[in-house]
Amino acid sequence: MSALLSRVLAALALAAGAAVLAGPRPAAIAGGLLLGFVLPGMALLGVLFRRRSLTAVERTVLTPALSMGVLIVAGLVVHGVGLRIDRLAWTVSTVGVTLAAVVAARMMRRRTPVAAGPAPRRPVGEKLVRMEVEENTLRLPAPGVAEASTIVMSIVPVVPPAEDEQRAAAEDRARRRRLLRQFLPLVLVAGVLAGASWLSFTTSRATHDTVVTALAAAPSGPVDAAGNRAVRVSASGLLAADGPYTVRVAGPSGTTTLQRTVTVSGDGAWSETLSLPGAQRLTVNLYRAGDTTAYRTLYVSAVD
Repeated sequence: MSALLSRVLAALALAAGAAVLAGPRPAAIAGGLLLGFVLPGMALLGVLFRRRSLTAVERTVLTPALSMGVLIVAGLVVHGVGLRIDRLAWTVSTVGVTLAAVVAARMMRRRTPVAAGPAPRRPVGEKLVRMEVEENTLRLPAPGVAEASTIVMSIVPVVPPAEDEQRAAAEDRARRRRLLRQFLPLVLVAGVLAGASWLSFTTSRATHDTVVTALAAAPSGPVDAAGNRAVRVSASGLLAADGPYTVRVAGPSGTTTLQRTVTVSGDGAWSETLSLPGAQRLTVNLYRAGDTTAYRTLYVSAVD
């Protein structure tokens, strides 16, 4: 990964993270798409495939695949440590992975040994003839070359069979290591998918019997002479451990116009017909015992 590409990826990751957390909706969407499908994968290519020249097709396929893998692994890690999976967690994870991969790629490139320079070139016009004499090879001028030509003689030792076998074994080991490096990303992706499937299965089992608390209201009745209308408000899924619950009805200004204390019954349900102002848009809040923030909220429109 070149220095310019590293700086561009790092700058784009920081800008996308800022757009997701504090930017307007269009910028947040664009930054989220970059962090979810492009930037982490591009940064990881410089780490996982630094010794291989990838084609355009391979980069196009691997970039979103690695980026989505980062999302899955980040979700597993965040869930495993008990943190909340939200916009902040996703943003910090993807930006952090991108920056870490950029730094790792740059450090690995600096540690890569510089390749040896090209072999010295033979003078123009020089022609050699290879002659094998017992265990050595002599290089002599080709017939017809002028006597003034330079005679170059080098002795190249013949490689014994044992060294040929060692070289073949070394090449075979290098080939196996190369195949292992190529298949390792596929194994990692399979492991990530298996972990995501296991998390989905265990989560569905844990939440299958979860009680969901719901707050609802029936359509309003007609407005009477006093300007009030009857509204049937009901709640279900109430838990005795969270009770007693409180129902508060507030007007447009936020002032409480009506309040009820709800005692949890055996079936965890409550329902009551409330007389509410007809010309106001009302907010109905359900509070658990000891809570200052509404647990459930619904809105009742005004009657024309």
